[in-house]
Amino acid sequence: MTTPTKDSTEKTAKTSRPDVKRITADFSPEAYEVLERVAKNLDTTKADALRRALGLLDFVLTERKEGWKVVLEKDDRRREIVTL
Repeated sequence: MTTPTKDSTEKTAKTSRPDVKRITADFSPEAYEVLERVAKNLDTTKADALRRALGLLDFVLTERKEGWKVVLEKDDRRREIVTL
């Protein structure tokens, strides 16, 4: 029996682009349903939905650090998003 090294325990799937990183993630059934719903609403893949969500979260967190507020507005009503 051999002892696994760091290189042998980190699985990296081959992709067509060497700069692309592949990950594996576990989702609860509820989270997976949300991911499927978001992908369907965006008419895209689950992977693309995750990339978009991550990009949006990164943008929001960066802007909040600079003092901006996240606000939803409908007609004359406004809601501030306080936590993410």
